[in-house]
Order: sequence, then structure tokens, then C-alpha cells
Amino acid sequence: MTLVNRLKQIGLAEKEAKIYVALLEMGEATPQQLSLKASLNRATTYVILDSLKKGNLVTSQNKRGKTYFIIENPLAVLDFLEKEKKEIEDRINVARTIMPELEMIERLTKERAKVKFLEGREGVILIQKDIAKSNPKNFDNIFNIGGLNYFPVYKDDHRHVYVRKHIKVRSIAVYDPKELIPKLPLLWHEERRYLPLNKFPFEADFTLYNNKAALVSVKDQLLGVLIENKSIVDGLKTLFELAWQGAEKYKEVRETDYPRAKK
Repeated sequence: MTLVNRLKQIGLAEKEAKIYVALLEMGEATPQQLSLKASLNRATTYVILDSLKKGNLVTSQNKRGKTYFIIENPLAVLDFLEKEKKEIEDRINVARTIMPELEMIERLTKERAKVKFLEGREGVILIQKDIAKSNPKNFDNIFNIGGLNYFPVYKDDHRHVYVRKHIKVRSIAVYDPKELIPKLPLLWHEERRYLPLNKFPFEADFTLYNNKAALVSVKDQLLGVLIENKSIVDGLKTLFELAWQGAEKYKEVRETDYPRAKK
């Protein structure tokens, strides 16, 4: 291994190592002589000599009206490395002091909720497509069955995608006891329970899947909100469990009233 490569191993750049070796071999030299010896242009040689001088690896002196550079004692290389070692240790100590703050910012960034607002029928369709695209193994939802006026069941709609992908679904349908309930076939892997609107005034669509929650208002206008945040969704899943258990005692409508969708 050449001396240039060994000097590179201790931290010198290749051109710095070339100038250092050239100067070591020449004893003393002007920048012009060094540029020829190291096969580097003069402007680069000046920059490198300035860098080596700041590192106390070379020094300069004036002779006969010219500036000559000479090597400091080669032991200066060890001093150079000791100085770099001290600077690295100082940076490590600073890094240790700010690490708690960096970790806190990283944690807050990861926990920050991603929220999207989507309006109109097109926006709600985007939410439905996101559910299908996310390939959840299961999802839970609460919906006002009157919202089917906005999204009636049709061939190959998002609900049929759930059937084809064998996604397990738990649904709570909120219905108006005073109105005729639309016929809504059960999905193949769906469990459904019902709540009366007069006791539970819920006029929205609320779906939980993976680490996301989709909320859609169907009362006055179609407005959707898509939230992606594990902590929030875990909390909403707990609320869904409470609603799911509470819906068990309402038997005004039974699953057997509806045929199950085909595979």
C-alpha cells in the first residue's frame, strides 16, 4: 500500500495526501513546484496547502521573495489525529445531550395524525377505494342505513370487493323505526347488529381499518375525514366495542331478515 493510501486511511483527502508526500520527498518547495510534483493545478495546490497549514501539518516561510512550504515534524500527524479525536468526542457529547430532544421530536412526528378532508360523492368514493386498497383483514363500521340513498348497492361496488377479498366485517346499522328499512344483503363475512335512530341519533358513516379511521357525514352534505394514527384508531376501536356490545340487546331488526350476499 502506498504512503498516499496510508495517509488517506488516517483521514487525509487524496489530494492532501499527495501534496504531503510530495513535500515530504522534496523537503521544501513552492506551491508551483508542488503542483508539478503532485500533478495538480496551482489553484488546487494553494487550497490544499492552506488546509494542511490549518491542520499544523505544514508550515511556510519566505525565502528570496518566495513562499516555501516545509513539513512540520511528522509527529504532527499524531497531533492532527488527536485534535480530530477531541473534536469527534466533543461532537459525540453534544449529540448525547440533544438525543432526548431528537427522540421526542421523532416520537411526536410518528404519532402525529395524518388527516385528509374529502368532499362530495367523489371524495367518499376515494375513501372506499382506500379501504379496499389497504387490504385490511377485517374492519368495523357504524353507518346510518339511510345513507344508502347516496350509495345504493350495485354490481362491483366497494362492498363486493370486500366479499371477493374475504374481508371480515362487523357492522352496526342505525335505522329509523318510522321508515321502511332498505334491503341490504349481508356481506359474506359480515356480522351485523342494529340500533334505532330514535335512541341513538347517528347520521354518519364511521369505518375503522388497519390504523385508519374514515368518518363520513351523510346528513346535510357528503363530507369525509380520513385519519391515520394508531393511538387515535385504537381508542375509536374501544368505543366501537362498547357500541357493538350495547347493540346486542336491540332485537327490533334481525340479521335473518336479510339474505347473505353470494361469494
